[in-house]
Amino acid sequence: MATQQIKVVKKDGKEALYDLTPSAKVAFESHFKMGWRKRLLDEQRDSDLWWFAHYLITAKGETTLPLDDAFLDQYKDVEFVLDLKNG
Repeated sequence: MATQQIKVVKKDGKEALYDLTPSAKVAFESHFKMGWRKRLLDEQRDSDLWWFAHYLITAKGETTLPLDDAFLDQYKDVEFVLDLKNG
């Protein structure tokens, strides 16, 4: 089974990985009225990755900031990570 994660890199170079949870996927689909896989593959927007990152970081209690410049200015990158396990 594949593990889906969002990786963020802070301005100081520290990285953090967040598992893409079922609740995050459902919240994304409810918010954007579209399947998360289709939207990520077809539209390839960084803003969608930042939406997931913000949702997951907020769910962990690591921020109370809204998804705006104050939140985004803490980071320098975001990535979708797919880990395909063999065996």
